[in-house]
Order: sequence, then C-alpha cells, then structure tokens
Amino acid sequence: GAYVVGGHTEADAVSEVYSTADPTGATWTFHGSGDFPARVGPGVMPFLGRLWVIAGFDMPKNENPNIELLDTITSVGLLNDVYFSLDPTQGSSSWALATSAAFFSGGRYGFKMAVHRGQLWVIGGYQYSSYTEVYSSSDGVRWSRIIPT
Repeated sequence: GAYVVGGHTEADAVSEVYSTADPTGATWTFHGSGDFPARVGPGVMPFLGRLWVIAGFDMPKNENPNIELLDTITSVGLLNDVYFSLDPTQGSSSWALATSAAFFSGGRYGFKMAVHRGQLWVIGGYQYSSYTEVYSSSDGVRWSRIIPT
C-alpha cells in the first residue's frame, strides 16, 4: 500500500495519515492525525516493518503554502525529527519519536527517500536552498553522511 502523511489546509499544517491498497489510488482511508507535530514536505517510507516520517516543515497559520516559494519564507519552522509507527492505521497512539535531532542541522524538507541494502536513505532536499547530500541509516536514529554537498 501507499501512505500520505502531513500536508496543509488553507490555514495550517496537519499531521493527518491516509493509506491506500488500491492500485489505482482512487480509494483512501483516513487514520486520524499522527502523534507528531504537524508538517508539510516530510519524507515518508516503510522500513524495518515500520512507517517512518522524517523532517519537513511546520507551516505557520495563514502562510502561503506554495512550496516553490519557501526559500523566501523565513517564518517556516524547519523540522529535524524522526517518528515511526509499527501500525499507522491505528491512529495517533501508534507513533513514537525515534530522534528529535536527525542527520542535518536546522531541518530539511522536500527530499527523496529510498530503502536499499538494509539502509534507509535520504537524498537531497531543501533548507532555504537546495542540497545534494546523501545520508543513510540502519535504524532511523543514527545517520551517516555518504555524499557531502
């Protein structure tokens, strides 16, 4: 299946969790809000039998949610945390904090993620400018920079 986590309304960031097993993506199930700070642009990836939610940013109320303009928004709260859930379909109580300070200082959003050779990978992303760094972790808590900027 596939998951959508976080996002924004016209007024604020959210921590909503949706999933689908429908190969066409036409049918989605809402599982409530995750027990983690609301966020836009996080990384979301299944790994080690858990669903991981990594970083992103907190969209201040009534801020312009246009992600392409974020390099001009200084009030965005960039996140640097990692949460996981053994069963995200069980709502907010299923989420736990893995680390409040992940692999990069100051937070990041809009990066790509992959699982390869027993590692969780984070590739690139933005922090008021674009980054090409690559990080990996075998447990979602301890991260190593593989390719520097």
